[in-house]
Amino acid sequence: MPVIRLEDVPEIAEIGPDRDTLVMKKAIGSKERDPAFAMPDETPSLSITYIKIWGRLQQITCDETDRAMFIVDGDGIARVGEDPPQHFGPGDFILIPRGVPYEFKGNLTYLVVNSPAYREGSDLRDPEYDGAPMRTT
Repeated sequence: MPVIRLEDVPEIAEIGPDRDTLVMKKAIGSKERDPAFAMPDETPSLSITYIKIWGRLQQITCDETDRAMFIVDGDGIARVGEDPPQHFGPGDFILIPRGVPYEFKGNLTYLVVNSPAYREGSDLRDPEYDGAPMRTT
């Protein structure tokens, strides 16, 4: 069983203003499903990406995977589906079932687990939507 060291995973940066400002390390995944995946060992059954984000992840829906986010550091506000926005911080998990829209904002580091593995192009964004998570009281 291979050990994957985060320091050996190449970084991929997406920097605004028309994109979410984030830096990713795609540690586990599938080259067939995601051409940006660059690690030698792969699996189509799940993917794990280490992400640092500054700002807002605009609303996304993925009809192909269930997702779980684990917050490593930092905090923010998330909205999943029709649930009210909620504050989150280190040690929290956010469950995002397939087909449910979600969004969040904050300055944080998190792991996102997709099952099956993330497929490039599977994140759907509504260009008409311009809402943002609201601060909880």
